Order: sequence, then C-alpha cells, then structure tokens
Amino acid sequence: MAATLLLGSQLATAPHAAAADDSCPRNTFKRTFYKNTSFSGTPVRTDCDGVIDQSWPGSPVAGMPSDDFGVRWEMTRDFGSGGPFTLAVSATDGVRVYVDGVRKIDLWKNTGDTARPGVVNLTIGGHSTIRVDYANWSGAAKAKFAYVPRTSPKIDKTRPQIPYADWSYDPRTRKTTASGMSNTEMDLAEYALYRRPVGVYTWTKVGSSSVDRVTQTNPNPDDRTPFVYEVRAVDRAGNMSGGMDKRISPLPAVERVRGSYDQTTGKVKLRWAKSYEPHLDHYTVLAHEKVDGGHAWVPLGTTTEDVWLTDPVPADGQVRHYRVLATNTAGTTTLSPAGLDPDADNEVALPLPDGYIPVQPVSLSLDHCPSGVQVTVTDGMPRVLHDYISFDIERRELGTSTWKWDMNISPRQDSEITTAVMCERLPSDGRTYEYRARADFGDNEHSPYSETRSITVPRA
Repeated sequence: MAATLLLGSQLATAPHAAAADDSCPRNTFKRTFYKNTSFSGTPVRTDCDGVIDQSWPGSPVAGMPSDDFGVRWEMTRDFGSGGPFTLAVSATDGVRVYVDGVRKIDLWKNTGDTARPGVVNLTIGGHSTIRVDYANWSGAAKAKFAYVPRTSPKIDKTRPQIPYADWSYDPRTRKTTASGMSNTEMDLAEYALYRRPVGVYTWTKVGSSSVDRVTQTNPNPDDRTPFVYEVRAVDRAGNMSGGMDKRISPLPAVERVRGSYDQTTGKVKLRWAKSYEPHLDHYTVLAHEKVDGGHAWVPLGTTTEDVWLTDPVPADGQVRHYRVLATNTAGTTTLSPAGLDPDADNEVALPLPDGYIPVQPVSLSLDHCPSGVQVTVTDGMPRVLHDYISFDIERRELGTSTWKWDMNISPRQDSEITTAVMCERLPSDGRTYEYRARADFGDNEHSPYSETRSITVPRA
C-alpha cells in the first residue's frame, strides 16, 4: 500500500515497506513487528515505513498472528527551528504516541473494528524522536498517524533557521545567485534574497524561490559596485529567518599589494592578496614610468597568479610606484586613475636603495664636554648624495680589542656639510678611550670607518 504525507513543502510518496537493518532513510520510520502487545522478545521483522497508514485484515506479515500482536514505529529527525505541531492518530484497539520518550497520546483499549482518533497540539524543536506503539488485540488492525506543522500566523511565532548557501556571480548578466540551501523546516514557504550596497544598512528584497536556488530578479546597476547579500528562509506563517552576510565584488578586489627589491638581481617582486572569485579572469601589473617628459602608468604584463617579478631596475634611490588591476570574465577592469593614489590597496610605493656607498670615510673629532666626551662626525660629501640613516659610533677602552657599538646619532642636513654631534656621559676616572664612526645606509650597508681617535677623560 502506498500513501502520501505532507513533508516540508513537498508531497512525498511512501513506497511499500522494504526490509531494512537497524537504520532507515532519513525522515522515515523504523518499524518492528512483535508477536505480543508488550513489545518484548525478538521482533519477527524490522523494516522501514515512510508513512504510518496501515489496515491489516489479518496477519500483517508472514510469521505473525492475526490477533494479539504489536507494531512499533520510531524515527528521529531534525525539525529545524521547530514550533507548534499537531500530532494526529486514528487506530483500532491500542495506540500510544511518544515525543522524546514522553507520552503525548494514550488510547490503550480494545475497540474492535472501530477506529477512534486522537489529536494533540504541542511544540517540537531541534532533533526529536517520535514513537508510535500500536497493539491489536482482535479484529481488523488499523493505524494511521501524521505530524504536521501549524502554520497560522497567530500560533506560529518561531523564526526558521538561518540557511547556508553557495554563492556565485555572473558578470555577463550582473546577477548573484544563492544555491544549495539545506533547510529542515517542515513549513518552509520560500527563500528570499536580499541585497544592500556596501556601507549602507538598508536591505532590499531582490529575489525569491520555493526551491534551493534563488537568483536576483534585476541586474546590478554596474559591474564594479560591491554589494552585501543575504538569503533568508520564510515559513508559511510569514516568519523570516536572519541571514549570513555575503559580500559579492562583481570586480574582484586587489588588496595588500607589497613589493620587495632584490639587490643581487635588481628585480622587484610584487605580491598581493589573491582573489578566489570564479569570475576573476586575470590581473594586470603597471609601473609609473617617465613618458614624454611626464609620468604615466605603463602596463608590464598580465597574470592569473598573485605574484609578479619585474625586469631589472636600477638601484637609483628613487621611489618606484606599482599598481595591480583585476579584470573579470566579462572584460571589466579595475579603474586606474592617471595619478598616484598612496592610500589605494592595489598600489604600492617602493623606495629603492641608491646603490651608492661612499668610498671615503666620514671625519671624526673628539673633545671634552661637561659630562664626558663630545663626539663630532662630519661628512664632507655634497648633501644631495646623502641617503644614509644615521652615523654609528663605536668606542673601546685603550688597550682592549673589542669595540662597543651602542650609539648612533642622526645627522643635521640643513647645510651642504652634514654634521652630527653628541656628548657621551662617562665617569671622570682618568681612563683613555678610542672612537671610530661610519655612516649607516640601512640594509646592512655602511661607509668605511673613520680614522680612530682617542681621548682621556680627566679625573674629578
């Protein structure tokens, strides 16, 4: 016998009961037959039943008596967010209905061939177990049971669970699709698609569907503006779930562009945060170069990776500017302003070393100061050639071999001759010290050391 029962938003046809082990398909009952009405001993048979709607004029299965037998149906399922349900049973003789082990319907007496109904309204939620025990003492054996959600807006106030979805964007149609939603709500009416611009918090409904795939009705206004989407579940009482925000960038973003310079090869390596949007087609790398007496963004090439290695560029001490653009599968590319934009995520300014290390050392002179030794460092090279960070000062006590480096001073660069002065505090104990200095250019580059100078600290 086949029967139908409303499950969720679809009519599911229950096939003839099939032999089964201890497990049955999702949301179907495991049915066991007993030769007694106490459900004791080894069952005669165990199978699966999609719908409880039976009428046996005699023995229900081979090996069973026509009277004084019991049948038990049991199922555990996910009711989603749950809510108000109606349990309805109609049976001859004895029937009991349990929810999570608690008896909800108890009609346990011999009625002969006359079936009688039992109905109860209750709340069910989450994973719950329903069990129906049926006892036939004599005569015809009839048993029918159903559980259905109550969908009146006055009764059902429970919001559906938030659906999870896979997202896709088609740059040719400029439409976003949510798909693959898995929802266990039995009273689901539709999935609703909402959208808002990034930075705006007012949602607009842009699509709906009664199946697990919903595409926005109208296209986006352009192929560059990013939007935030949510897909929400709506039940038949009109309750709506929340949603998980999903940002869709029709044009994949290029973020966190970084650059490094290899002084051995003279090449710049650029890296950025790779986009995994399926509608990304390629990246374009540009350099800000001198063109016809001015500067312009010049394309270096395209790639589908998140790294680019330039041709060798001179270590000239200049700042090199690079920009990375993204192009989607519809041919739309990131806007590229003519000028520089130091705050843009897809642009990087990379200072290069100048490749110049002076062959001549700095000059060093020593004198006394009120608290110790005054150290003066002077670089006689023209100021326009300077790109060092500071002067490093090293000292050792006369007669020892180990230099101590724990001092550096920043040069003054307000004149053609660069000078830096410091007073090192030392005890007045009559000891003699040696000093030397060099310019620090960063990246472990230094000028030669100055001549070593010595000075004796007077005794107090």
